[in-house]
Amino acid sequence: MSRLHIFQKVANVVVYLFFLGATVYSVAGPKPDPKIILQYETYITPAAWVFYIWSLIHLLLGGFVIYQWFEPAHEVAVHGVGWHFVISTVLNAVWLSLWHKGHLVLALIAILFTASSISFVFYNLEKNYPSTNWWDRLLVHAPFSLWHGLIIFIATLNAFAAFTSTQENGPDTLHITLAIFGLVFLTSTAIGYVEYKGAKGDITGALVIAIGLFAVFDHQTNPIIHWSALAAGIITALYPARPYIFKLLGRSSDSGENAPLLG
Repeated sequence: MSRLHIFQKVANVVVYLFFLGATVYSVAGPKPDPKIILQYETYITPAAWVFYIWSLIHLLLGGFVIYQWFEPAHEVAVHGVGWHFVISTVLNAVWLSLWHKGHLVLALIAILFTASSISFVFYNLEKNYPSTNWWDRLLVHAPFSLWHGLIIFIATLNAFAAFTSTQENGPDTLHITLAIFGLVFLTSTAIGYVEYKGAKGDITGALVIAIGLFAVFDHQTNPIIHWSALAAGIITALYPARPYIFKLLGRSSDSGENAPLLG
């Protein structure tokens, strides 16, 4: 192991402890700050409990920064994830700071850069470093799939916070239409996760978005948005099971029957 590789792995540990840890503690710690979680209300704002997904991501990424020191994980950590773990974590922390301070457009830019960095890891792992054992699936592929799905959800929420507003008398037609468009975008993105590379589609990221949609259903009171979010959540949650439903019905599915849960 070269000195550069050792430095990279040490950097992963440092940003995990100081940057990602601070982010998770702020939104999903023992006493989460509701001003951060629900600071800017929109018509697709979810219930606060959805952000406890951060706790699971943090736990699995903790496993990653430990697993990276073992020989089976060396190549995937150094070349599959590379410096993008450091970049993504720092950008995520920058987003949280900008969001908390009310710089919503700048926060949107930061979260889009974060999504871009995590997307690189996500697709690089899927294309060049497929999981060969359960440790790879659980401690490398799964946390980045979860993180990717949550960042897509947060980016959508940030866009609504930056460019839309809520009204005392409830949403008008335009705001309802925009909210439905946001729900459709999230649903189609989740379906895209499942359909990605056919039978090797990523179900983990899709389930994160499904949970987010159920959280929108839980929080929103406008009937159209409320029930649309529920419908979107059900579609998103059931779509990965489509091959098995077809099988039970004696039909075949074009996208394959064995999409793995963890990449």
